[in-house]
Order: sequence, then C-alpha cells, then structure tokens
Amino acid sequence: MDEAEQLQLEMADDVRRRLQERMILPEDVERVIRQAEMSGRKLIGQVTGRYLASLRPKAVTFWVEYSQEREGYRVHSAYSHRMVMKSSGSTAEWEKTGKVAGNWLCNQCRIPVEEQTVRLQYMQSIFPIKLPACSGCGFILIDEELAITKVAEAEQALEDK
Repeated sequence: MDEAEQLQLEMADDVRRRLQERMILPEDVERVIRQAEMSGRKLIGQVTGRYLASLRPKAVTFWVEYSQEREGYRVHSAYSHRMVMKSSGSTAEWEKTGKVAGNWLCNQCRIPVEEQTVRLQYMQSIFPIKLPACSGCGFILIDEELAITKVAEAEQALEDK
C-alpha cells in the first residue's frame, strides 16, 4: 500500500453524517485504515468479517469499523475518545478473567479478545476497568457504545472539575 495513494472510502449517508456529528474527518478514517492494513494491528469480527482498528495520532484515539471491498474500503462506523489505554506492552499486570468478550479476534495473534482488567487514563486520573483485550499483544478494545456514553461522560466530568 503506497502511503501517498489516497484510499477509496465508501460509506452510507447515515455513516457520513454520524462522522460529521462526531467531528471525525475522512483523513482521520483513512489514517486508521492505512495504519491497520500496513501493520496488521486490528481486530476481526468473527461473525461479520469486518475489521476494527484504532490509531492515536495525538490527543484523540480514532476507531474505525470497516470492510475491504474490491475498489477500496467500506466504512461502517467510526468513533473517538480521549482516554489513554495504559498498557506497557506487557499484559503481565492485567487481571485476566479468561472470559471471551464479544466476537472479536486479534488479527495479529489469532486469538479471541478476553475480558481483562486494564487501566485507562485521562488527565491525571487512572481507572482500572474490565475491557476486551488481546492477551497476546495487549490490544485493548473500547467499543463504540462505551466510548460515546460512559467514556465521554467520564471525560466531561474530569474536565469540569
């Protein structure tokens, strides 16, 4: 994949509107997909076959759910948050439950994500929280529902302090 080449992104009108409401630019979506495809760091939906990838270029983590098509990529959803997923790259400090969490499979490790107690940080606060994550490589998943509800509320509450 040539980095200078623009990716062909397809998305339904409702998805395009949702991205505009969430202030996510097509360039942000493209960067997430490009990075995921080059690195292989993404999740695979075991039921849908869709991919879910994230990228934190600066102070925001962007997530994109997409599928590959003949001419490019279909974007099914995208969301963002500002929480930092605290992983030292080692999963040794995680409290592992062994419970499979959802239908996502780590593309790199080829194992299902499991519920783990991981750490999120925003501003000066660190929160232990149970989230789906890969026990192999440490990929932590903050799903769309969580990101647009509880994570957004926590970020706002901390900013209001």
